[in-house]
Amino acid sequence: MTPSETVTAFCDAVSRSALDEAMVFIADDCAYHNMPMPLIEGAAGVRAALAGFIQLLGSLRIETVRQIAVGEWVMNERLDHCDPPGGTPYALPVAGSFRVQDGRITVWNDYFDVRQFSAGTGINL
Repeated sequence: MTPSETVTAFCDAVSRSALDEAMVFIADDCAYHNMPMPLIEGAAGVRAALAGFIQLLGSLRIETVRQIAVGEWVMNERLDHCDPPGGTPYALPVAGSFRVQDGRITVWNDYFDVRQFSAGTGINL
């Protein structure tokens, strides 16, 4: 599987809330930084963050608008669709970068506008 295919498979699994399947693509020492939140280190932390997002947002469906790969680095432009309980469905523009080594994501950085998230979901971070 290429690095781009790995990231696509990971995003597809997250979109189905299939955390066990998604975690297959996360390295044990993965560093996940969901800007501007604190850095999360390790697969257990990534899993907890994803589970928390799904619980907070009701669902999380990732729509990749475009994706490019150079070597082990993959970057995508996405719309992360959420449907928060008691809120309004919303699509958040996100830019992500991933480093894939030996078929697993070792670095994952996401960039989004917190104010845009709060305005769209009604959830203040």
